Amino acid sequence: MWNHFKSIKNYQLLIFSYLLSILIAFIIYMSGGTHTAYPYFMNIPIILATFTNGKIKGLIHAVISGLLLGPYMPLFADSHTEQKPLNWIIRLLFFVLMSLIIGFLSDYSKKEYEKNNAITKEISDSHMATIYALVKLSESRDDETGTHIERVSVLCKLLTEKLLHLPKYANYIDDRFIENIYKASALHDIGKVGIPDRILLKPGKLTDEEFEVIKRHTVIGANTLLEVQKKYPNNKFLEFGIDITYYHHEKWNGKGYPFGLSKEEIPLCARIMALVDVYDALRSKRVYKEPYSHEESLEIIKEGKGSHFDPEITDVFLENEGEFKELFERITMNFEV
Repeated sequence: MWNHFKSIKNYQLLIFSYLLSILIAFIIYMSGGTHTAYPYFMNIPIILATFTNGKIKGLIHAVISGLLLGPYMPLFADSHTEQKPLNWIIRLLFFVLMSLIIGFLSDYSKKEYEKNNAITKEISDSHMATIYALVKLSESRDDETGTHIERVSVLCKLLTEKLLHLPKYANYIDDRFIENIYKASALHDIGKVGIPDRILLKPGKLTDEEFEVIKRHTVIGANTLLEVQKKYPNNKFLEFGIDITYYHHEKWNGKGYPFGLSKEEIPLCARIMALVDVYDALRSKRVYKEPYSHEESLEIIKEGKGSHFDPEITDVFLENEGEFKELFERITMNFEV
C-alpha cells in the first residue's frame, strides 16, 4: 500500500514540476526574455522531477525545460531579439548535465539508504527473534498447543486489516500500525512469568485471591516493557507492546482490569487484542477446560458485544468470521504436523 501511495505521490510531483516549468517560462517571457536572471529558476522543477522520479524522467524533463527556453524564447521580448543558438543549446546541455548529476546522487543516496535499512532490519529481526524466543518460553508454561502466540499475532493482523476499511480508522491505521500490532501482540501475556505455577496451572476454578494474583500479569508485563522503553523512548513497537500488555483485559463497559478503563479510553490495539485473545482462548484446550467450537465461540463473543468488546470491532470480526475460523485452524494444523 505504501509503495502504491508513493508512486501516486511521485507522479503528482512530476506533473507539478512540468506545470512549474511552464509557469517559469511564461514569467521569463513576460519579464522581458532570457537576458534576465529568471531562467535560473528553471533549475527548481528539473531538480524536483529528477529527485522524485529518477534519472530518465528527470532527463526528459530537463530537455523539455531547455526547449521551453530555447529557439522560440526571445533574448529581449520587447524588441523580439532572438537568442543565439549556442546560448540556448548550452543552457539545455547544462539542464541535462544537472539532471544527470542529481539523478546519480539520488540513486546513490537511495542505495545507501537501502543498504543501511537492510542492516537495521537484520538487527531488528535478530532482536525480534530473541524476544519471540523468550515469549515462547513463558507461554510454554500454560499453552498446551504451543501455537497461541502465532495465532494471536496473525489474527490481530487480519482483524486490523479489516478495520482499515472503516472510515473511522482510515487515517489512523496504516502499514506501520498493522506491522506493530502483528509483532507486539506476542508480548500480551509476557507478565505471566511472574505468576506461580500453582495458580497459573490450576486445573479448577480460581479463588478470588488467586484471580487477583493472575490479574497482576498485565502490570508485571507492562512494567517490564516500561523499563526497556526508558532506553528506547521512541520505539513504537514497545509502545504498542505496553498498551497491549496493560490493557488487553480491559472491557468496553469499564469492568475489566487492571484500571477499569472503558470504551475508547482503551487503546485501539488493546481492544483488538481483547477480542482475538478471547477467541483464541475459547478455541484452545487449557488445563482447566476443553476447546470450544468456532460456532460456540462466536455465540460467546456475540454476548460480549458492547459489554466486553468494542461493538464496531465485534461487528467486523463477525462479518469476517469465516476467515478467522480458516486461519485459526490452518495455523494450528501447520504447527501440529
